[in-house]
Amino acid sequence: MAEAHYAAILLNLYSLAIGFTVAGTFAASFAMLTGEPLKFEMAGRQPNHILLIGMVCRVVAGPFIILRNTLRAVFIAKREPYWVMMAIVIASLWSFCQGVVILETACQLGACS
Repeated sequence: MAEAHYAAILLNLYSLAIGFTVAGTFAASFAMLTGEPLKFEMAGRQPNHILLIGMVCRVVAGPFIILRNTLRAVFIAKREPYWVMMAIVIASLWSFCQGVVILETACQLGACS
């Protein structure tokens, strides 16, 4: 019975890591292609397909953006610890959910045996 609990914990940590990895990859790819870091704000006058791609990219890279902004707030603005902890919890939950969706999609496509 204890082995099943350890397996579930490892699977949850793996989902969290997958979510953060994909978020970081999307943010780094965006920065590499455009030459500027990915932010939550979007420019106003762009074609609809560019806005849609930007929105999807920001949804996927959201945990990375939150953690990057949190680290900047800690070192530059000296924010309070509870705001930092809240941002870490939100980014972790978002990343975990994203990792679960990615793993479930991979399993449904036949990557799991």
